[in-house]
Amino acid sequence: MKSDQFTLDGEHDTPNGWLYTFTLAQDGSHHEMTLSWVDHEYLVGGAIAPEHVARAIFALAIEQFQGDVPAKFDCSSIRRRVDAFDVRVREIIDAPL
Repeated sequence: MKSDQFTLDGEHDTPNGWLYTFTLAQDGSHHEMTLSWVDHEYLVGGAIAPEHVARAIFALAIEQFQGDVPAKFDCSSIRRRVDAFDVRVREIIDAPL
C-alpha cells in the first residue's frame, strides 16, 4: 500500500508490539503510532505484515483527524473513534474478514 499523504519512516519493536514513525506529506510533521501484537492478531489474524496494517491505520487516522493527527497515538485509540474501524482497515489492506 503506497500513500501520497504520508511516508512510513520506521518500524521499531516494542515490548508489546511495534512503534511506527510517519511523516505527513502535507506539512512534514512527524508522528508515532503504536500497534500491539493483540490488535494486529485481532485485525488480521497475524496473516498480514504489521507494516501494512500500520499504514492502513495511519491512513484512517489522517481521515479521522482531518489534518490534525496527534503526534503520538495507539491503534486502540483510533479504533474507539472510527466507525467500522476493523472492517475499514481490512478493506484498505484487502485482508479477509
